[in-house]
Amino acid sequence: MALDSTPTPTETRVRLKDGGYAVLTLADVAVAALHTPEDDKYDVLAVVGGKNVPAIVLVRNALAGQDPWNTNVAEMALHDLGLKVLVRRRFDNATGEPVRLTREQINNSST
Repeated sequence: MALDSTPTPTETRVRLKDGGYAVLTLADVAVAALHTPEDDKYDVLAVVGGKNVPAIVLVRNALAGQDPWNTNVAEMALHDLGLKVLVRRRFDNATGEPVRLTREQINNSST
């Protein structure tokens, strides 16, 4: 079995809330992780240096305060850089079933 020898990129592009783009580097993420506290109120966390930090806050800090377009953009950027991302699953309190979004809700969530 051949091993995938594609190296993990050290930078990626991130779409911003203002419609522009910024370059997110692995080095910037590592430095930002040192100053980003763990916070379990967020549903998407990145694992960096043994800490579970909010993905959106981590990317915002790594981009010197520029806001990523949304949490999914932040999550994908961190994934592109080779970081593990944890996503909390929501359950309906009444039924105990996992919450499932409709296609319309999913499509409208990124606008």
